[in-house]
Amino acid sequence: MIINSHSKKCISPVVATALLLVVAVVAVVGFQNWFATYSTNVLSGVESSSVNDVATSRIETIVGNSLYIKNDYDNLTIKDIKVNGYSCFDSETNYSKGVLEINITDCILNLNTNTPDVVVVTDKGLIEKKIYVKSVNTTETGSGGLPPVVDLSCSLNGTTIDNGSSHVFYLYDKPYNNLAGCSAISQERTCFGGTLDGTNNYSYSTCNDSLAPMQGGEWVLVFANEDLGVNNDFYIMKYEAKFTNTVSKTQDATYNGWQYAGAGGDLSIRSHPTPEPITHITQPQAISSCASLGTGYKLITRAEWVTVAREAENNTYNWNSSEIYSESMYKGHSDNSPSFSLSVTDINDGYTGTLNSGTSNQRRIVKLYNGEIIWDLSGNVHEWNSDVYNTNAESSLGQSSSNYYEWTNIDTSYNYFKPYNTSLTSSNGIGTVYASVGNAIPSGTVHAFRSGGAWSLGVEVGIFSLILNSAPSGSGFSIGFRCSYNP
Repeated sequence: MIINSHSKKCISPVVATALLLVVAVVAVVGFQNWFATYSTNVLSGVESSSVNDVATSRIETIVGNSLYIKNDYDNLTIKDIKVNGYSCFDSETNYSKGVLEINITDCILNLNTNTPDVVVVTDKGLIEKKIYVKSVNTTETGSGGLPPVVDLSCSLNGTTIDNGSSHVFYLYDKPYNNLAGCSAISQERTCFGGTLDGTNNYSYSTCNDSLAPMQGGEWVLVFANEDLGVNNDFYIMKYEAKFTNTVSKTQDATYNGWQYAGAGGDLSIRSHPTPEPITHITQPQAISSCASLGTGYKLITRAEWVTVAREAENNTYNWNSSEIYSESMYKGHSDNSPSFSLSVTDINDGYTGTLNSGTSNQRRIVKLYNGEIIWDLSGNVHEWNSDVYNTNAESSLGQSSSNYYEWTNIDTSYNYFKPYNTSLTSSNGIGTVYASVGNAIPSGTVHAFRSGGAWSLGVEVGIFSLILNSAPSGSGFSIGFRCSYNP
């Protein structure tokens, strides 16, 4: 049978195109439905994993030689730590939840970049972070092309402290209080990557307890003042000189002081709250009494006295306004009530025995920069200094009559006797100066120095007070003394 080719049925181009479009649409819709279902299942799985596996561990920072890791696992085992490829953890260690501080000194010492890669290998997986590290050598190369060993040690006051090590430093190179010793002014400081932690004031690498006075009771360290010619630190008695024991001694029945004149038996002295101060003593006797304590002990000089006074002057604690140069410095027992010298019956009460309280300028203590307290530098009794003027002209201080004067009326050539603020007067509680134009009492032209002022002299009393009318042989019921020590 012959078939006519023109009788075959064909799909027209238009119909074919339409069919292809229908197939494509069906395919796309089917893929979208499948992908949506797949994505939903995946996201659901991720959310489920996040809820069920919340514990993590992460690198926080490097401080000094320590790597800090925040760990949320109850039990995490660290197997290795590498910083830029250098391993510095040689044993597996288990850690509980919290912030972990891990020493990585070996890695830091061999580090030559400020931004190394840190890798921590744990039983839960790897933790990795690029982190900033201070104080590394980023330019030099060590032997064999290896990174150099960086010196991250610390140096202070001639002492080198290895990185990660500690050393005890001190506020001063000697105790500020002979009873407290160096341990009271110490702080352990640790070297971290070339920097010492702790307080910078603790800067002395050694402190010598043997420099403190070992004789004569309680002493306080005073810092040198080269402007006054006091070139070295020294110690001063915390209290006026007292007899170590009063057996065979006579107490002044009216004015309380213990009489040195005619005293028998043990003449040893000490700085102590009790009893009442030694009085009825001449300047040579006071010099001898201080020297009897041993080498380095002596009667305080006027320059040392002014060194203490100026330090007190510039401490707000010693002003009743709590502001330097404003109102009055505390004057001590000086209002003649009671009308005799006092012991220190309560070391915690600066007004003890004065019949006064915190509203008065009769407080008997001054505080130094180091926080130590000294008693009765003004008021209570006059105190001999070791200085003398050898002529009446010297003791006149340029004045024409013997009298009390404000320091502001004394020539500037005597500024080394005055407060640092030379405009202060007795109204500011600093005391006055008694210039003597005639012979000294009881006789002669040699005038010995007395500082501080006694309990009865009121406005004339103050920490800068100076009286120049006594001969070295003078003595009295209101004259005592105090020693200093130069190690």
